[in-house]
Amino acid sequence: MREYRGQETDKQEEGYRAARGGKRKRKNPLKGVFFLCLLLVGIFFLWRFLSPYIGKQYRTIAIFGLDSRDGNKEAGALSDVIMLASINKRSGEIKLTSVFRDTYSEVDGNGKYHKMNEAYFLGGHKQAIKALERNLDISIDDYVSFNWAAVAKGISALGGVDLDLSDAEFYYINAFITETVESTGIPSVHLEHAGMNHLDGIQAVAYGRLRLMDTDFNRTARQRKVLSLAMEKAKKAGPVKMISVATQVLPEISTSMNMADFTDLASQLGRLHLGETTGFPFARTTMKIKKMDVVIPATLESNVIELHQFLYGEEHYHPSATVKKISDHIAEVSGVTKPLENAEEAGTGGGTVRKKDKKQEEKTTKKEEKSSKSETEEKKEEHKSETEKKLSETEESSIEVKKEIEKETEKEEEKVTEENSLGPAGDIGKKVIESSEENAENP
Repeated sequence: MREYRGQETDKQEEGYRAARGGKRKRKNPLKGVFFLCLLLVGIFFLWRFLSPYIGKQYRTIAIFGLDSRDGNKEAGALSDVIMLASINKRSGEIKLTSVFRDTYSEVDGNGKYHKMNEAYFLGGHKQAIKALERNLDISIDDYVSFNWAAVAKGISALGGVDLDLSDAEFYYINAFITETVESTGIPSVHLEHAGMNHLDGIQAVAYGRLRLMDTDFNRTARQRKVLSLAMEKAKKAGPVKMISVATQVLPEISTSMNMADFTDLASQLGRLHLGETTGFPFARTTMKIKKMDVVIPATLESNVIELHQFLYGEEHYHPSATVKKISDHIAEVSGVTKPLENAEEAGTGGGTVRKKDKKQEEKTTKKEEKSSKSETEEKKEEHKSETEKKLSETEESSIEVKKEIEKETEKEEEKVTEENSLGPAGDIGKKVIESSEENAENP
């Protein structure tokens, strides 16, 4: 009996162990998924921390803003905006440099000299990037080309920007708003006053295109200001809003960056911040060469040295033989052979209304007043003519009535004359007849 009970106990223990083992096999798979998610999140944050320290320290992105009415983003498009964005992956600082579009440069690699924006017009982003690399001794990692519609949609999706407009900027901006609406097909409205304004995307683009009240150098300063305000808005925007921005903007741009690049930038957005902004060339003068108004670097070589210090913190940069050759050619053609002092940094919020525009406005105002006066006089003449016509019709009617009255009067007079011609007994027959009628009715 004991032996039997021992065997039974052993069987129970074996059954218990089997049951426990079975439970382990049927363990909840959600726990594995949860731990996998934790692992991925950990890897993401580890990569976010380590990635800035992997590879080279700086990432350079070329930015081209195109005045393209037909949507073309390659050769044939005019690059009104040429910027370089240098991202310090260690510190998160972004430095922006506007390359003035009229900078006299070697644009095709075969000795053709023209304005820098001619490179994009001739060969799209590829030729423009090569021209920047060749003239400035830089290596560009990526590019972004966009039209005005992309900027307008992006800024509007971010909620617009606040800008303080000078009197001169306000004087011109509504004309640029109209032009930008016509070129993009995106509706907007005119501004009503100078000073602080909340601008939608179209109005902000118009602000960045202003150039009549000052110089092209000030125009590029306005462009950098709009971009910096948009970046600040993007940093504060949540993921839902940024998805909305990307959805509206991406179809309007051309870029070498893929989704992984955008994701990487988005993951670093919190630590990225805009540092200094400036325009290139720093030391410069303007002149006319071959009937072109151009910006002359004074000299290109010395400006490139300073550019590398600004973008990459290189204190003792030595330009390449290519840059020296281009610099020597520009010096020979322009006569500007020695470095000049850096020009004063162009700003925003100033400017003056041009005299010719004031005169044109006065002429337009006078013409409108004259036209308005002519319309008023014409209306008066029409009113006078209508009044005279009515009076004439009234007079004609009066004459007709008068004639009718005269005719009736004549008839009466003739009748009286006939009656009078019968003498003292002229009405006897009438009275007899009337008397007979009366008798017939009243027998």
